[in-house]
Amino acid sequence: MLRLSLSLLKCVTIFIYLAKFAFAKDANVLMTEVFQIVVDPPLFNWTYEGRRDQFVYEASLLNAPDLPSWIHYVYSERHHSGYLYGVPPNKNKAVVPLEVVALNKHNYETRVKNINVIISEKLNPAKYELHLKIDNLNVEDMFEVDRMDALKDIFRKQLWRDSDEDLYVTFLESAIEMGARKPLNPSEGEGVIVRFGSEVVFSSELLELQEEVRPLYKVSPCPRGFKKTSVERYFKEAGFSMDWCSFRLIRRDENNNSAMHKSNHVNTEEDAYDDYWRPISRDELPKRSYMKELLLTITVPTFVMVILVLILTFVLCFHHDDLDDEESDFFLDNLFHICIDWYHERIGLSEETVESVTPHQPASQFSTFNSADTFHNYLNSKEAHSCADAAINCGVHCRPSPPPYVRPKFKPEL
Repeated sequence: MLRLSLSLLKCVTIFIYLAKFAFAKDANVLMTEVFQIVVDPPLFNWTYEGRRDQFVYEASLLNAPDLPSWIHYVYSERHHSGYLYGVPPNKNKAVVPLEVVALNKHNYETRVKNINVIISEKLNPAKYELHLKIDNLNVEDMFEVDRMDALKDIFRKQLWRDSDEDLYVTFLESAIEMGARKPLNPSEGEGVIVRFGSEVVFSSELLELQEEVRPLYKVSPCPRGFKKTSVERYFKEAGFSMDWCSFRLIRRDENNNSAMHKSNHVNTEEDAYDDYWRPISRDELPKRSYMKELLLTITVPTFVMVILVLILTFVLCFHHDDLDDEESDFFLDNLFHICIDWYHERIGLSEETVESVTPHQPASQFSTFNSADTFHNYLNSKEAHSCADAAINCGVHCRPSPPPYVRPKFKPEL
C-alpha cells in the first residue's frame, strides 16, 4: 500500500511538471546574441487598475531559488516593467524553464507564469566586435528600441557602414555589475557596457578611432568628460556620453567563439541544466582544522607572560642598588633616645600644668618631686585627679577665692 502511494505521488508530480512545460510560454533565443524578455502585467493577463507600480515580480529557474548565471533580471521604474536578459551559452537545442511570480500590491493577488527559454544556434555569428562603455545610461535604457537603433545607426551609417545587414548586440551589462563605481550624483546613469558584432571586418574609420584613443588605455576607466574624439559629435547628437578609455576592437577566432562566454559547443539538452542551483550536502562542505590557531592563541600569550615574570623576578630579587639614607639610619638608630627625650619633655609640661592649676598651694608640696617616678605617682593619685577635675569644671572663670570680708569696727574720734 505504501509503495502504491509513493508511485501515485511520483506520477502526480511528473504530471504537474509536464503540465507546466505544456502551458509555458516559449522564448526562442540565439547563441552569442543578447535576448530580452519583458515582464509586465499583460504577461499575466492583468490590466492596469491604478498605479503602474502596483506590481512586483520575482524570476527564477523552475523549482529553484535563483536564475542561472547567464540570465539577469532588472526592473525599470520608468517603464514599470521587468526585463530578463542575457547571452545564451553555446548549448544548442537546450530548453531552460523559468518561473516568474507576480504580486499585485493592490489586492495581494499572486500569479505564476512559466517561460521556456529555447536556445538555438546562430547561423552567422559575429567575428568582429567593438566594445563600448556609455556613462549616462542604465542597462534598462538600452531596451528602448529607438535608443538602441540610434546607437546602431551611428556605426551602420557613419563608422562601420558595411555592417548594415548583420550588426547585432553580443553583450550587455551594467557597468556597476562589471566593477565600476556608482556615480556621485544619483540622477546620473550608472553606465552600460555594450558590444556590437558583425561578420564584416573593421572599417578604416574604426581603426583610426582605435589609434586615436590608444594612449588612453593606461588610464582606463576615464573620468566622465575626460577626452573628446573626432567622432564625438555623432554620439553627442544621439544623447550618448562615451568613455573612450574603454573603447576596444576585438577579433574573434575559432577558439574563442564568444567574447564574454568561453564554452565548448554542446548539443545535449541535459547540459543546459548545468547552471541550475543544486543544494549541497553537509558532507560536501569544506572542513578546516583550527588546532594551529588554537595552539598559537594559547602558546604566544603564555610564553610572553613567562618571560615577563622572569624579568620581574630578576629585577626584584637579584638586581638592587645599595641606597644609603643617612637621615633614616640616624632616626632608626636613635629611636629609643628620641622616645626618652619626648617622655621627659612631656613630664616637664605636666609639671607646669599642675603649677597653673593649684597656684595657692605652697611650693614645698612639689619640692618632693625629685624624680620622674615620684611625679608619675603623684599624677596617678586621687589628689591630682581632683585638682585636674576642678580646673576643668571651673573653666576660664576659675579664680582663687578672695579672703573673707571683715567689716571694720567704727572707732569714734576722740
